[in-house]
Amino acid sequence: MKCPNCGCEIPDGYLYCEKCGSEIQMVPDFEPEIENSIIETLSTVAEEIEGGSLAEKIKEHKKPKDSLKKTEQKEKKAKKKKETILPEEPGKNWLLASLISFVAVILTAALVSIYMYHKYSFTYQIKKAREYAQSQDYEMAVAYLERARALNADVKDIDFLESNYYYHLGEKQKAVDVLQELLDRGHLEFEDREEVYASMVTIYDEEKKYEEINALLLSCKDDVIVNQYQKYMAMEPEFGYISGSYDEVITLKLSANTTGTIYYTLDGKEPDEKSMVYTAPLFLESGTYQIAAVFVNEYGIRSKTARNWYVINLIEPDPPELRLYSGDYHQPTMIEVAVPEKGIVYYTSDGSNPTADSARYTGPIPMPLGRSNFKFVTISSEGVSSEIVSRSFDFTLQTDMTPEKAVDNVVLALYNREVLTDLQGHSIGVAGKYVFQFDTIVEIPDLGYYYILNEYVEDELGNQAKTEHLYAVEVYTGAPNRLVYDENGKMGLIPLQ
Repeated sequence: MKCPNCGCEIPDGYLYCEKCGSEIQMVPDFEPEIENSIIETLSTVAEEIEGGSLAEKIKEHKKPKDSLKKTEQKEKKAKKKKETILPEEPGKNWLLASLISFVAVILTAALVSIYMYHKYSFTYQIKKAREYAQSQDYEMAVAYLERARALNADVKDIDFLESNYYYHLGEKQKAVDVLQELLDRGHLEFEDREEVYASMVTIYDEEKKYEEINALLLSCKDDVIVNQYQKYMAMEPEFGYISGSYDEVITLKLSANTTGTIYYTLDGKEPDEKSMVYTAPLFLESGTYQIAAVFVNEYGIRSKTARNWYVINLIEPDPPELRLYSGDYHQPTMIEVAVPEKGIVYYTSDGSNPTADSARYTGPIPMPLGRSNFKFVTISSEGVSSEIVSRSFDFTLQTDMTPEKAVDNVVLALYNREVLTDLQGHSIGVAGKYVFQFDTIVEIPDLGYYYILNEYVEDELGNQAKTEHLYAVEVYTGAPNRLVYDENGKMGLIPLQ
């Protein structure tokens, strides 16, 4: 090896030139920035070498070669006795340079590794995001999540965290958008989908965006999740019968998925809040119906309109036949009706139209005293009603014995028999008093016509309880009797006088 300074041949194993004293450089020069960083780092680690700090020795090592040469020559002259084949100072400088080079490489590699870890580690970005979120610096937390997304975008944890951080920042729409993008990407487990919908519904509910909740749930294909939030939805009303033609009366039920109001029309017009409100099943008789219904839930969400049509083709039953005409009557008369083969006859006596809820005709009806207005109708098993047959009667008796006098006669007879303790109806062992009310006039075969009275017990509050006792008072003479029935249902009388 030749000396790079004077060109003189240097024997193997020598670290300096014997002729000019220059040392041999075994490592490459360092970059200034790296070298300065290394010097600062090493200056706190190493102790001084031969009375000087490591930094001073490094600086000394960096002096120009000419200056170093002169210095070495002066030192050699001053220390000739200490000089050896392998001088002490050049060896130390070489060891120092080697140490610096090694440490520089290690530090550089470490710094590069740390830098690369911080820049390209997904785990590190998530960790920093959580740290900033814990200190409530959600803006920085979101920034680190975005770095993590750039490294691995398809990780659902990023979306859940970012949505949560946006929520805490008050940017709720961004929080929802992040979750919506997560849904759109798909491939989520049920628990994750459930969490996404729960978060979105909560945010929309806080913002009172109920239309958005309804739209979100309508797009959800998971019935389990949808059923959890039924109250927010406005589904189309459901009909109890499918559209079609029917040969019977339809009792049509409309139903909704949750609490709210159903509005409907029967002519196919678009229903609104001014339309008829569904409160009970619709009774569809003969005719054609085009039913349109809409549901509005308690949050004001309006469903789509549901439509069905129905054609009801029914045969109307024959009306009842009455063998008695309207008019004035002066003797007790029974009202008889011929019932058609198909159907049941119902009637009223106050002038109102009869329905299936009215009194059912089972046999002749005693004509009541005074003015009465009877109406009769036949209703088939399919629920179809016939025409209504009406009769008006004005029944008066040619007698001085009125129903009121008949009651007085019964009370007096029971008092005389000591059944009653006074004429007000009190009796021993009875809480309250007895009262008697006129019911009707009947003809008892072979005996004549009688006022029929019912017996009641009335308490102090005026509440009445009917007893089993009946009384019959002859309409012309006023004679009071107990009315009884034998085992065959035949009426009999027990005189009270």
